[in-house]
Amino acid sequence: MESTKSNRFLAVILGGNRGAYGLAQAFYEAYDQPSVVISPYQTGPILHSRIVDHYLQASPMDIDQLLQTLDQIDRDYPEAEKLIFGSDDCYVELLVEHRHRFTEKWQVPYVERETYDQVTVKSSFYELCQQMGVSYPRTSILNSDNRRFSLGFPVIVKPAQTPDYQTLSFEGKQKVYICYDEQEASEKIALIYKNGYSGELIVQEYIQGEDQTLGIVTAYVAKKDRQLKLLSYSNVLVDDPTPSAIGNSLAGIVRREPEIEESVKKLLAATDFYGFATFDVKYDQAHDEYVFFELNGRLGSSNYYVTASGNNVARYYVEDFIFKREIAESTTAEDILYTVLPKPLLLHMVAKGERNKVKHFYNQGKVTRFLHAPYERHPSRKAYLLASSLNYYKKLFFFPSLERKVMRKNQPQSFKHDLVQRMSDSPAENLAHKNNM
Repeated sequence: MESTKSNRFLAVILGGNRGAYGLAQAFYEAYDQPSVVISPYQTGPILHSRIVDHYLQASPMDIDQLLQTLDQIDRDYPEAEKLIFGSDDCYVELLVEHRHRFTEKWQVPYVERETYDQVTVKSSFYELCQQMGVSYPRTSILNSDNRRFSLGFPVIVKPAQTPDYQTLSFEGKQKVYICYDEQEASEKIALIYKNGYSGELIVQEYIQGEDQTLGIVTAYVAKKDRQLKLLSYSNVLVDDPTPSAIGNSLAGIVRREPEIEESVKKLLAATDFYGFATFDVKYDQAHDEYVFFELNGRLGSSNYYVTASGNNVARYYVEDFIFKREIAESTTAEDILYTVLPKPLLLHMVAKGERNKVKHFYNQGKVTRFLHAPYERHPSRKAYLLASSLNYYKKLFFFPSLERKVMRKNQPQSFKHDLVQRMSDSPAENLAHKNNM
């Protein structure tokens, strides 16, 4: 490492997940400079990357250790003003909680604690939805003393305070739990509280629909004038089905969805929020409307879809927090397909009605596999990406989606017929697509 490095500004990212790499990509493509990533080890997405300067820290959640690492970064990049980011909820909450301990050279591009809790704690978010007339699933809010609810099954059980839950480790832990009867729900609720979680729990009616009914909304509100500058929608095609990562999009199509735009505007305008927000939504076929699940006060793991569609996320941060200039509202975005999956696997996983859309994007050259950036040439990185691609085959065939779990539970024969049909009509197509890659 050089003794000093010259940059006008520098992105410093806590954590090395896909979202961290997507943000580093945005900074590299906009400003031709690498970003610093702080993590306990080099995770796959940042492994052998030319756009990342990695700083090892054994315990990134230890604020005193973190401040020591930041002092070293200050010495290595003495001229640069720093923007510090969290790649998941735990890191963002750490920055929000301790923003007063950062020097004036460090910009924390997240809202103050009161506003952060208002929009990210799920019980508070649903209260906001209720006030603004925005649809969300039927919900009961529980605590350790009150574990009773009255909802039809199946239900989803999940923590209201994600960061408090995220740091726990125990056997049987899942990001969310789907429960089919009262006994199963009681057992999962007891499991969560027994293993150290003390906050509120959300119990929610399950909204039917395959992955293609899910959506991600990424919005940017400028700190300078508190006006909405960007609203970008991704229609999910394939969601990660693994228990620890459910809710992370593996593929999606970027397009406009006017039906959700007004709701997003109302929710953000009702708060003092600024910066990037990521909403998770789902189309409720039974009621012909979109329902909102949550707001994350940060960029999501698939944030590169926003950059790839023509709105580089790094520029919003730099213009707002470094140069402190007015940001023009973005009214255009290119329709693209983003994916971390190989083409044959993606075509196999999407519903029949979506396959022609996927083929169209490939034929038009409007597909981004952002982890496979052309400027990343290290052989070890390419080997990791190949192994990762193969692992997705294993993951997606071993773990069913939430909807398929429900189908299998409620209609086992129908599920079996549907699965056999999907398996039988795909191999020839997949082989042809593999030859066209």
